Amino acid sequence: MEAQFTVSKWDEKPVDDTREAFPVHIAHVEYELNGDLTGKAHVEYLLYYLNSSQADGHLATSKTSGFLHFEGTYLGKYGTFTAEEHGIFDKGHLDSPGTIIEAAGELENLKGTYHYEFSGQSCKLILDLSII
Repeated sequence: MEAQFTVSKWDEKPVDDTREAFPVHIAHVEYELNGDLTGKAHVEYLLYYLNSSQADGHLATSKTSGFLHFEGTYLGKYGTFTAEEHGIFDKGHLDSPGTIIEAAGELENLKGTYHYEFSGQSCKLILDLSII
């Protein structure tokens, strides 16, 4: 199963802009999702840049850690879930798989994982989810 997504917001800034030797940024991100998962996700990422910086844009490399909070429908059932993600952003590709840690509403028994897939201009979440 999968959901296509677009990034509708990316607001990134240094955690502490007075310490150049501490290249950690925080990004407030929103995704619009369509497919088996339809709705909006708000993500809070911490990014640690590796031999690059925010100025490098999509050519940057950074370790990532974050939480994604989704609100919408999964296979026609409405609810929310929160997932944790850890991985790396490397020159335009995000390898930061997510694991659901809590769900509510009609999705309260939702369990599973997802990962990102990029092909050309297409951005997808590949879902391995189930409601138990």
